Amino acid sequence: MAVMAILLVGLLVLVLLVHLVEATTYDIMATYLDTNCSSTEPYIVYARQNGGCTDGVCYTYLVDNRAYAVDERASTDCSEEDYLRVMREFYNNSPYIIHELYSDDDCSTFEYAVGFLATNTCLGGNQSAGLYYESSLNPDGSATVIPYFINAGSTETMEGDSSCSSASAGVVAADKEVLANHSCVHLGEISLLYDFFTTDSANTVSSYRWYSSNDPDISSQSGLVGSTSSYDSSSGSIATENRSSSLSSGALAGIIVAAVIIVIAIIFAICFCKRRSQAMRADERFTRTTSPISRDTVSGQRGLWNDEVITAKRIPRNKVKVKKLLSRGAFGEVYSGVFYQRRVAVKMLPSSTRTSLQHVNAFLTEAKITATMDHPHIVPFIGVAWDSLSDLCVALEFMEGGDLRALLNKYEASNHHVGFDRQKTAIALHVCHALAYLHSLASPIIHRDLKSKNILLNGAMEAKLSDFGISRQRLDETMTAGVGTSLWMAPEVMLGERYDEKADMFSFGVVLSELDVHTLPYAQARKRSRESEGRELTDPSLLQRVATGEIRVEFSYFSPRSIVNLGHACVSVDPGDRPTAAEALYRLQLALAKELV
Repeated sequence: MAVMAILLVGLLVLVLLVHLVEATTYDIMATYLDTNCSSTEPYIVYARQNGGCTDGVCYTYLVDNRAYAVDERASTDCSEEDYLRVMREFYNNSPYIIHELYSDDDCSTFEYAVGFLATNTCLGGNQSAGLYYESSLNPDGSATVIPYFINAGSTETMEGDSSCSSASAGVVAADKEVLANHSCVHLGEISLLYDFFTTDSANTVSSYRWYSSNDPDISSQSGLVGSTSSYDSSSGSIATENRSSSLSSGALAGIIVAAVIIVIAIIFAICFCKRRSQAMRADERFTRTTSPISRDTVSGQRGLWNDEVITAKRIPRNKVKVKKLLSRGAFGEVYSGVFYQRRVAVKMLPSSTRTSLQHVNAFLTEAKITATMDHPHIVPFIGVAWDSLSDLCVALEFMEGGDLRALLNKYEASNHHVGFDRQKTAIALHVCHALAYLHSLASPIIHRDLKSKNILLNGAMEAKLSDFGISRQRLDETMTAGVGTSLWMAPEVMLGERYDEKADMFSFGVVLSELDVHTLPYAQARKRSRESEGRELTDPSLLQRVATGEIRVEFSYFSPRSIVNLGHACVSVDPGDRPTAAEALYRLQLALAKELV
């Protein structure tokens, strides 16, 4: 049996080595013209193979210790799979053109690929010497990329023309047939665009293909070097060529030798482990009565890594592709990302705390709480992934509508009418549904940090509750310790008194006020203080007055009285005077049915 197991392991190793020899690593780098990689899609996405790739998110991109563009940032994705799919994912839903270049005449030896944002506007390096271009998908089905260069005579001194003037233009175009069929085009004269991207390459570009966001079925398109049609620009003919890769005899012999060595190593390891196991059993008999270390202590040192909820929700880390930074706070960072072609939000610890076991365990605690939630108005948990402490992350459903606070800021800036309409009331209803769910669990969960920033919206403006970083199950009748965000905090929490689910209802009343008047909580109270007392109302003074009921959040005259009354009840100083989530839910449903028809 042992020999059979060893042979099976050897066979498995052989298969693995074959896979490793065949695998090609692609370095896909997206470059952005803003400092946080979030305001636009990347203006250039560049792919090459075996480039010594290292994953990175929104880092300063330097070439020879200088940036191609002012404030240029880059994100890098290392892939052993389909580089074309990864390039497409960087562009999300924006129009793009991808140009694949090859160093032979039949598009079989991949050199690199470049993606261009097809906005038909001059894009480039923030008034620096970087690349400038215009790219467009034309109504007739063709595509055009127009690079603008000065000092075009030498690749060492090529610089982009920030004016995008016609005098410095060079046109690279694909007709409808070539673009739609991804035809292999034999290149005649090398253009300035190719020179710009091949200054670090010893090879010459001889052929190319095009892809675009107009491709009808992008999921079936492969970015792995293989077979497609070929187009000769001189004759206009299209031919099809199938190519398959195979291992050379030398490579195969190397694999077999390596497999034999590994099998021998496995046999040695089995013998070693058997002897070590016998020694450990003897040692255990000796130390069983003298060692004070318990299994609970060891489990505590491991933290939550082996928790059954965490392990059940663990997903492969290499399948979670981190893209653009969306937000950054003291306790976490959120990026847009992709997991098996599904757009996700990726939450990670800040780089300064990723190696802290205390922070990691707190992060995993939040992951565990979120993973156990199952409600349509709580952001769905997709999985937790890690290969090491430093790359621990959580994947959540991507909420394309952003957070409620951002929406209300836009409303305030655009003088959007105040008061409750059906959409605002529906958002409040969704949040109340989530609270009613949390508070009705067998072990009720108190969110403890309910605020507009932690309410996310999808494309249909459906609200979902997020960020359970300081949530706790109510193990006792009440809890202590003031946590949460101060402007939304209930008086009993501010004062360090015992509290329960009604603390969340106070925060919900503050959110109702935000939905009504759009401003941050107590903005009018601060304004009145400036006008009457001639000075700013400090946070401690404000919170003291909130705790005593002297100041409370504002509501407008344009909202239904039933919702205003509900808001006032929620922010009662006495928790006993506040409604439960179920009661608030009922009152909102009545308002939506009778007063906001």
